Amino acid sequence: MPGRIEIERISYRYPGETRFVLKDISLKLEPGRVVCLVGPSGCGKTTLLNIVANLLAPECGNVRFHDGSGEGRRIGYIFQFDALLPWRNVHGNIRLGLEIAGRKPDDTFDEKVITYLKSFNLDETILHQYPSQLSGGMRQRVAIIQSLMYQPNVLLLDEPFAALDFYTKLTLEREFWNLIKTENKAALLVTHDIDEAIAIGDRVLVMEANPGAIIADYEIRFDGGVGRDPAEVRGLPDFAHYFDQIWKTMGLRRNDRVLKDAVLA
Repeated sequence: MPGRIEIERISYRYPGETRFVLKDISLKLEPGRVVCLVGPSGCGKTTLLNIVANLLAPECGNVRFHDGSGEGRRIGYIFQFDALLPWRNVHGNIRLGLEIAGRKPDDTFDEKVITYLKSFNLDETILHQYPSQLSGGMRQRVAIIQSLMYQPNVLLLDEPFAALDFYTKLTLEREFWNLIKTENKAALLVTHDIDEAIAIGDRVLVMEANPGAIIADYEIRFDGGVGRDPAEVRGLPDFAHYFDQIWKTMGLRRNDRVLKDAVLA
């Protein structure tokens, strides 16, 4: 299947360390689906993203990209805090990914930018503004668009909505989820927020630490299919069921807020 990514038995430990950060991790990413990773700090979630992005080389195992275009690995990496350059306006920041890759914008570049701005409910007038003139939610939208203009076959996201207020977070979750479905992108998202993982994930993988390993794989399904709203599903009985299952898998008590904050901080 074009755009499919297979992560096969990945293990990793940092140079000079005897303890594995990741041990025997395998999973598949498919177009149009969001896979979410949840687990305690130190279980290797971000390390796995960095291996998929080719920023780290695994000690063993492989990451295989099956891209029908023959262009191989094309990654869009989105962080908790955007990396927009303050001296460039929005249009200049959106062009940055192509420039770094040594590619020139084609004749459809500006048209694509406008289309993405509309998808994320942004007005094209912001193209002439600078990051300091934008809200946190707007900056994160621009960072996602910046990655999309590189035409990635997979999006890697490391707690992309964690720094946003709750309303902005819900809005951006909806926009992101719709984009993954309409653009048919594969996405691997790291989050400490179980609610968020269930709301936007097609699958939720639970990891444990020492060494980092996948201990559970939940297929998330709600009535309504492709049109589901990440905000609205939070009120469904199935949502509570998934939350309880994941919560128990992680070895936590739902009503123990102190323990939850300590492990998920």
